[in-house]
Amino acid sequence: MNLFSTTLTTIKRHRFQFSISWVICLFALFSLTSFGVLRSILIQLDSLDQIKLFTKPEIKQLQEYFADRLLFCCIGFFCLLLIGFALRLYIQKKYTTSLKQLIYTTGLEFFIGLMVATISLILLFAIFEPVYESVLQNLYHQGLNQFKNLPNFVLSNGTSGIAYSIRSSLSFELSSMTLLDLFFNALLKACAFLVASLGVMILLFQTINRISKRKDVR
Repeated sequence: MNLFSTTLTTIKRHRFQFSISWVICLFALFSLTSFGVLRSILIQLDSLDQIKLFTKPEIKQLQEYFADRLLFCCIGFFCLLLIGFALRLYIQKKYTTSLKQLIYTTGLEFFIGLMVATISLILLFAIFEPVYESVLQNLYHQGLNQFKNLPNFVLSNGTSGIAYSIRSSLSFELSSMTLLDLFFNALLKACAFLVASLGVMILLFQTINRISKRKDVR
């Protein structure tokens, strides 16, 4: 309880710094969730019984494309959070005598920022779902741009029938409820990754703190 009250006091005292943490968490959740949704959508498209817009190798290449970008985002945001965590410790170190407690309060502060960012992203998705779909559509088209000889249309019977656009809207292929389900699944995974990253940072800085104390004693 004392830790929680200390963290809230720190947030009130450093609102601007907390706002920066919130923005970083919001952008990280948005990026990780978006690439996770696109990767899941491609898996859904590959399993549908309707007209196949892509061949198996093309689906695999697209999945690898978005999986690579998801991995780059994970590494990039982990490094960004690590730097931000270290800077917060460095800035607030002069306001406390216990570095151990400061590490925990900073970790709890980041966790609160992450929860606020999660709620914010859900609200933004609910209010601006069409805008979010257009963002996904643009990212999806960027993935398609890696194919040089990709046709604009696919015919339902191979050489005849109804023409389906390769660059058709994602909402045409998947229902709104399916997209909503994919969004929350990807968001849950993104939150789990960031919480795990936060736990690793706390353990890392606590270990560094203990090692430095032992050296000072010697």
